[in-house]
Amino acid sequence: MRSLIRNAPFAVFLGMVGLPLLMAAVATFAGWRARRQAALLTQTATVPIGMATSGYREVQGQVEAVDGEMLEAPLTGTPCCWYEARVEKWTRSMTTSKKFAWETVRSVTSSAPLLVRDGTGVCAVHVYGAEITPTDRSQWTGATLEPEDRNPPRHGVAGDPTGMLQIAGTSTSVYRYTEARIYAGDPLLAVGRVTNRRFEAPDLDMPPEEPDDADAPAVAVGPPRPAAAAERPAIDAWTAADEERSETLTTRAAALTPLEIGIGGRGEPLIVSTTSEAAHVAMAEMGSQAAFTIAVTLLGIVALVLYTRLG
Repeated sequence: MRSLIRNAPFAVFLGMVGLPLLMAAVATFAGWRARRQAALLTQTATVPIGMATSGYREVQGQVEAVDGEMLEAPLTGTPCCWYEARVEKWTRSMTTSKKFAWETVRSVTSSAPLLVRDGTGVCAVHVYGAEITPTDRSQWTGATLEPEDRNPPRHGVAGDPTGMLQIAGTSTSVYRYTEARIYAGDPLLAVGRVTNRRFEAPDLDMPPEEPDDADAPAVAVGPPRPAAAAERPAIDAWTAADEERSETLTTRAAALTPLEIGIGGRGEPLIVSTTSEAAHVAMAEMGSQAAFTIAVTLLGIVALVLYTRLG
């Protein structure tokens, strides 16, 4: 090994050093992010939903479907309040150096809001952009794009080890399916930017603005609407159904409660978890320590390679 390192071409030597350095940087960032998330959970006090004011807050309660309308997880058909689904195909890779690899052919993450309720009130949770820890997850394989098995094993937040061991497809496992879910009645921890519209009122002192051109059509006020179908690329059935449900349930949630929580500005991530705060902090700390350990190990390898080459 020593002679191999010393006699390797310079480009190969750079790869021996550069790749571990890049991986160490990624591991360090992951560790920092996990530690920061643990610190946010620890430092952000839990407030009763009925007393929550606008700002970066933490709320806890039970999951409810908006207006009682459950979602349907696309791979298993399970009634739930949030899901994430992905279908991958074992195929010749066009993007990596591997001859064959798992390539995603269909995926969707539910963007429809859900509700969280405690003994004091209810709050809408806008899950778009959230860092989500689901209730359970399934991963299994099959021979068709649509899974024939709609009732796979369900594993908790620790995940299913068989998913990591499934490294190659076969004639009966050309497709790999992954689905995660959150159900009505689950405990929920949500940390994010709370908006309370209860005390908001229109500014009656400001007259409406007149358009410069009296003949110009009135411009609608409100959030930006999705582009017309002719103005954007075609989307698959999963995404189209999710967009339709999200728009409908967002409107209903606004009518049900003046409280909503979502992603904030820089440094204000939206964290949604079905584990307790203590359990989530413990998992984040463990993940941080593991990532930093990997980073230190990789840096040690780089130091050894440099010493062997230059020492």
